[in-house]
Amino acid sequence: MNFKLFFSFALFAGLLFAACKHESKNTLPAATADAKNVKYQCPMDCEKGKLYDQPGSCPVCKMDLKPVAAPDASAPQTFKMTLATDPAAPAAGKPVKLTFTPGIIEKPGEAVPLDVVHEKKLHLILVSNDLSWFGHEHPEYNGTGLDLTFTFPKGGNYILYADYKPAGAGHQVEKLPVTVSGTPAKPVTYTTAKTTVNVDGYEVSLAPAGGKWLTNNPMHITGSVKKGGKLLDVNAFENYLGAKAHVVMVGLDDKSYEHVHPDVNEGSFDLHTQFAKPGIYRMWLQFQTEGKVRTADFVLKVEEGQAGEVPQHESGHGHGHSH
Repeated sequence: MNFKLFFSFALFAGLLFAACKHESKNTLPAATADAKNVKYQCPMDCEKGKLYDQPGSCPVCKMDLKPVAAPDASAPQTFKMTLATDPAAPAAGKPVKLTFTPGIIEKPGEAVPLDVVHEKKLHLILVSNDLSWFGHEHPEYNGTGLDLTFTFPKGGNYILYADYKPAGAGHQVEKLPVTVSGTPAKPVTYTTAKTTVNVDGYEVSLAPAGGKWLTNNPMHITGSVKKGGKLLDVNAFENYLGAKAHVVMVGLDDKSYEHVHPDVNEGSFDLHTQFAKPGIYRMWLQFQTEGKVRTADFVLKVEEGQAGEVPQHESGHGHGHSH
């Protein structure tokens, strides 16, 4: 799922010590420090790690390729994010301290400095297993890792997506499961699409080019916002974490993940993505007005498509990353 918009993780495993620990792995080659050895890559990683020798445009999404340090195949680095919870068994309605520590499997104990991306070292996306509940938090750096004190609203299974970028390496997105004791919320089942929602008096609508949500096609999506029936120019919205909006999308079946920052085109959010599989996807679009972050949640129903069914557009390209 390559989803450029306005905003993958499958391991449910854990170890219980004095605190509960979970690990997730994401292997990337180490980047060389030789500034002369430069390659070029799609910022959306449409071709799953493919590098080019010369600058140009991505053949899939048409975005300009970005320069990246050429990898040193002889020195692989496997990044992992360890999560410790205190208390070890989180309970609904009670604060729990979440500590995230980035590391490299091949270099145990070595500190992993993180780049600041959209004003934060770590974007933490939290969802319930049925995707009915969503949270977006930012743990604070503690000198070696990052801490967040958080209270889960209900019991049940949650997935935490740790979205971060080690210095000198590519984006890492890892999913970490957490089980919370207590009365669970009633499960929600999604079967129909919801592409227009009202949040705090703002009506937010998504419209794909060609009118269909399909696989096998680059998808161009317009996100328009109205208030009191009047179409708003989202350029007038306040910046939220350095962007006009943030979009997160998660697949219901495989829990695939995308976090994107859309562009603005003709007063509306300008989003791009490509769906790898048909099915139901949940999307959360966040924007800020009057000092308050608004979250519009959508249900997308994607069908199997044939290449070339959807017209392609050359205007803005939201940037992001997916797993």
